[in-house]
Amino acid sequence: MTLWNGVLLAVALSLVSLVSGLSAARAEEVWLDSLDLSRAQQGFGKPQANKSVDGNPIVIAGQKFEHGFGTHSVGILCIDLKGGSTRFQASVGIDDEVAGRPGTVEFEVIGDGKSLFKSGVVKVGETPRPVDVDLTGVKTLMLLVGDAGDGYEFDHAVWADARFTVTGDKPVTTAPTINKEPVLLASGAPPEPRINGTRLVGEVTGKPLLYSIAATGDRPVTFSATDLPDGLKLDSKTGVITGVVTKPGTYVASLHARNDRGATEAKLTIVVGDKVALTPPLGWNSYDAFNDGVTESEFRANADYLAKVLQPHGWDTVVIDYRWYDPGAGPGENGNRRPGPLAMDAFGRLQPAPNRFPSAAEGKGFKVLADSAHALGLKFGIHIMRGIPRQAVIRNLPIEGSDFKCADAGNPKNTCGWNNDMYGVDASKTAGQAWYDSIFRQYAEWGLDFVKVDDLSSPYATLEIEAIRKAIDKCGRAIVFSTSPGETPIQQADHIKSHANMWRMSGDFWDEWRSLNHSFDLAFRWMGVGGQGHWPDEDMITVGHLSVNGRCVGPDRRTNFTQAEQQTMLTLWSILPSPMMLGADLPDNDPWTEALLTNDEVIAVSQDSLVAAATRVSQKDGLEVWSRPLQDGSLAVALFNRGFVDRPAVVRWQDLKLAGKQSVRDLWQQKVLGSFEGQFSALVRPHGTLFLRVSAPK
Repeated sequence: MTLWNGVLLAVALSLVSLVSGLSAARAEEVWLDSLDLSRAQQGFGKPQANKSVDGNPIVIAGQKFEHGFGTHSVGILCIDLKGGSTRFQASVGIDDEVAGRPGTVEFEVIGDGKSLFKSGVVKVGETPRPVDVDLTGVKTLMLLVGDAGDGYEFDHAVWADARFTVTGDKPVTTAPTINKEPVLLASGAPPEPRINGTRLVGEVTGKPLLYSIAATGDRPVTFSATDLPDGLKLDSKTGVITGVVTKPGTYVASLHARNDRGATEAKLTIVVGDKVALTPPLGWNSYDAFNDGVTESEFRANADYLAKVLQPHGWDTVVIDYRWYDPGAGPGENGNRRPGPLAMDAFGRLQPAPNRFPSAAEGKGFKVLADSAHALGLKFGIHIMRGIPRQAVIRNLPIEGSDFKCADAGNPKNTCGWNNDMYGVDASKTAGQAWYDSIFRQYAEWGLDFVKVDDLSSPYATLEIEAIRKAIDKCGRAIVFSTSPGETPIQQADHIKSHANMWRMSGDFWDEWRSLNHSFDLAFRWMGVGGQGHWPDEDMITVGHLSVNGRCVGPDRRTNFTQAEQQTMLTLWSILPSPMMLGADLPDNDPWTEALLTNDEVIAVSQDSLVAAATRVSQKDGLEVWSRPLQDGSLAVALFNRGFVDRPAVVRWQDLKLAGKQSVRDLWQQKVLGSFEGQFSALVRPHGTLFLRVSAPK
């Protein structure tokens, strides 16, 4: 019996050994770099297999690695483990290609929504840190690279020697999936009248003013005002204030709105001097929907919608963008001129193409459209390209109001890299200034309130910016001056803010997370520069129906942004504050988009009369907190999650220079969340935001 038991034990041990050997034989290593890394998302460059993000051999603190994943903060790689991986190992660090630079990152491994590894802050030149994670039972993995709270510059991160121990199906990468659950917004204004929008208006002494009282409530609403300065009058039916004030100074008027449900009043401060756009402009621009092919009927439809739906909340400007002077502009042309003449007058000044803008026929220009916008209580603007038409220079037409010819002003060696319509203007010459003076005299005759001048910022056109500023100041009308595109060099901050009213921080902004994510870094770069009459511009608001019939960048579509990302965009633009120009075909707005754009508590932050700049309070693990003091003594506070997973965010009152209990109100929900002692905490969804007003309890 004892002998038999011994035989059985030996057989059992042999079987166990055999099974273990078979299992061990089935286990294999799968290198991360053998997977499809193109699905990674990152803040700079392209994901690289077995190379750094700049395409060099991987070296961390002098140690060379044959295998690895070169990436950059803020980054994510998602992996479906297919139930077959039991272990993940790697060495993480920053590649030596940025040695001597201030790169810092944090690596994190998340499995099934739980953090399995955190590296802590990793700096350039530090020894690689080991990663060894048990993946037993884990289904999905995320490899994250954060910027360690100091921005993404030089964060050339590497997952070196990254590999899986696999006993079953091999892992595969997947595209990151961002939560697309609907975002609930407060919607609808009360039936009683309420005055919204900016309460601070700047106007140039002796030049026409147009201000339209923004008021919600059941119609009809009647308006009145007291203590308006001499020279201004109010239309009681429309709420539009117009006129000319010849005496500089600061005036405080009382505005009143009344309907069958009640009455309200608000103070309006009018500063008459040498500045306009004391708060950042809010409006609509035709480019994102119609590119260079917008027509008069499309413009009028959008202006009518803005006047009816958005103006009661403070939106008040409509702008015709890009190449309105080209009779052949339209789908597929992309702004580069086909053979054929541009519409221009005898002095080389571009005119609206009559086949697209019938009201411009017989030399009327944009006067008729400007008058129609003003009748709606809206300001009217256009886009122009820097320079002088090539066709005017070639024909050597005379410059209106001078003895010069167009060839005297144009510089054929100075051209735009992406548009063939214009030569640059030699603004060092008197003829160059004469050219800009002539076109802005015409714009003043048309009734222009806003001009967006393209090809000024990158490269930075110092002399032409100065010439345009002089021409505007001399033209007899106050015109908001916006420069485009970007990125405008931060080194030119003092110059641009003394000449333009708004300028692009960014290149062209579109409905992709990468653009929106970069906007946070641009905002930090320009933090503190904006103020009354001069605003860094994050570019247009890409919500709603874009690229109508494929006429602009990308196919005909509704915005690619999730609802959370749209809310994040509006929150960031509002708290900074940045000008906000909508780019969609507005009549196609759905109810959710309309609610997004008509939240008066959010717009009130954008247009707050204190005109303070926002500051970034904190940044870590993809979470950012921004704050901004408001006129009533409260603080606007925005929590942002730039990352890819839900994150708990904490706002400490001491970081905001507050003490004791504070009342917290959710601006998007328009409801009080409660009073909180010492801090406020909440979970912020990926790419999402919370927008709060923090104040002492009443």
